[in-house]
Amino acid sequence: MIYLIQVLLGAIDCLLLYRIGRNVFSGRVGLISGFLGAVYGPLIFYQALLIKTFLGIFLFDLSLYLLVLSFRSPSWVKGFFSGIFLGLASLVRDNYLLGLFWFFPWLYFRLSKFGQRRRALGFALGVILIIFLCGLRNWVVGRDFVLTTSQAGQNFYIGNHRGNLTGSYYAPDFVRANPFFEEEDFRREAEKRLGRKDLKPSEISRFWFKETFKEIRAEPGLFFQRLGLKLILFWNRKEIADNVSIYLFRREFSYLLRFLPDFGWLGGLALLGLVIGFYQRRGVVLGGFLIIYWLSISAFYIFARYRLGIISLVLVFSALGIDYLIQIFLQRNWRNLGTSLGITALFFLLVWAPILQETLDYAYYNLGNAYVRSGDYKKAIESYQKAIQENPQVAKFWVNLGMAGERVGDYSLSFSAYLRAVELEPDNARAHLGLGKIFYMRGEFEQAEAHLKKALEQEPGLKSARIYLELVKTGLRKK
Repeated sequence: MIYLIQVLLGAIDCLLLYRIGRNVFSGRVGLISGFLGAVYGPLIFYQALLIKTFLGIFLFDLSLYLLVLSFRSPSWVKGFFSGIFLGLASLVRDNYLLGLFWFFPWLYFRLSKFGQRRRALGFALGVILIIFLCGLRNWVVGRDFVLTTSQAGQNFYIGNHRGNLTGSYYAPDFVRANPFFEEEDFRREAEKRLGRKDLKPSEISRFWFKETFKEIRAEPGLFFQRLGLKLILFWNRKEIADNVSIYLFRREFSYLLRFLPDFGWLGGLALLGLVIGFYQRRGVVLGGFLIIYWLSISAFYIFARYRLGIISLVLVFSALGIDYLIQIFLQRNWRNLGTSLGITALFFLLVWAPILQETLDYAYYNLGNAYVRSGDYKKAIESYQKAIQENPQVAKFWVNLGMAGERVGDYSLSFSAYLRAVELEPDNARAHLGLGKIFYMRGEFEQAEAHLKKALEQEPGLKSARIYLELVKTGLRKK
C-alpha cells in the first residue's frame, strides 16, 4: 500500500511540475517539465524506496505550486497551505526551511503592489506553525525544544573535519559508518570530550558545530579547497550513494533504470536554463532558491538524495533550456544557437568531469547485509564476494563473508575469510572471534583460546567470545 501511495504521489508530482513550469515560464516549458519528471531515473528510483527523500520532494513541489498560485491570484488560504507544506517538507530536509527567508520577502513585496501584502503573512504563518508544533512535540517528549531534528552539528562535522578530503560522506575515526550506530557514536564522543553524561540532543549538535569550527580554523585552506570541490560535485553527474546505490540497482535488478535519463543528461541543460531564467528575470525567484539550496548542501556534504531534494527546480530549468534551444533553432537564429550550444557544452564538461571515482564495494556490502537480514545467506555470500572484488582491502567485507559462510556450513570459506580479515586488520575482534570458533570446532583449543582472548581484548563486551572461551577451557581440561 505504501508503494502504491508513493507511485500515485509521483504521478501527481509530474502534474505539479507541469503547472509550475507553465505558470512561471510557458506552457511548453510546463509540458517538458512534466515529461522530464515522468522519465527522470533517480526520481523514479527514490519513489520505489521506503525512505523519506521522495516525500520531501513531493511536499516541496506542492508548496511551490501553491506559492506560485498565490502570486498569480493573491489568496491568504493558498499562501497559508503553501507554508504548511513547506514546513512539512522541512521536517524531511531541513534545508527547505531556508525557503521561508527567501520566498516570504519576495511574496510580501510583490503583493504590496496590489495592496495585498497581508496575504503574504499566511505563508509565513503556515511554516512557523508546523515548525513550532514540531518543536513543541520535541519538548514534550525530550524536554528539548528542537525545531526539526538535532543532527545538524554532527552532519556539519562529517562534511568538514580534516579527515574528509572527498566532499562527500566520510565518517571520523570514532564513528561507525552505519545509521544504526552513528548517532550513538557522536553522543558518546561528545560526552567523552566534555566529561558529561546528561547532554541533550541540541547540546550535542551545538558541541559538534563548535568542534567543526575548530577543525576549520586549524586548516582553513583545506576547508575552502573542500568547499570548492563540494560546489562542483553538486553539479556533477555522479549519484553519490550512502546506503542505497542507483548504480547497483541498474546493474543487478533494473533494466529500465539503465535507459532512463539521469543528472548527466540534464545537468548542463539546467545550468543553461538557470542563466536564461535570470536573464529573462522570470526565473529569479526559483533560480535564487536553487542557488541557496546548492550553497546550503555544499556547506555540509554531497549525497545523491540531498541533491534530489531540489530536483524539481533542476527539471524545470532543464525544460527552460531545452525550450530555448528549440525556439532559437525554429527561428533560425544561428548565431544565438551556436553561442548557446557552446555554453551548454561547457556546462556539460563540468557535469561530466571525472572528479570522483566511486565503486560499488559498499553498495554490494550493504546488499549482502540486507540478504543476511532476510535469511538468504547464499545471496549474501555472493554480494560480499562482489564487494571484495570491487575492493579487497576492507576487513569488514571479509568478516561478514566469514559469518555468512558459517550460516551455510562452509567453514573452509569462513576460515580463509577470517584469516584475510586479520591480515588486513589485526585488531578486528569479530575476525578473531570467528577464527576462535572454527579452531574450537576443529579441536585446536590452544589456537582457539589465543584468538578468543584477542577478541575480548579488543571488545570486552563480546558475549559469544566469552561463551566460546569457557568451552575452550573445558576442552583444554579434558585434553
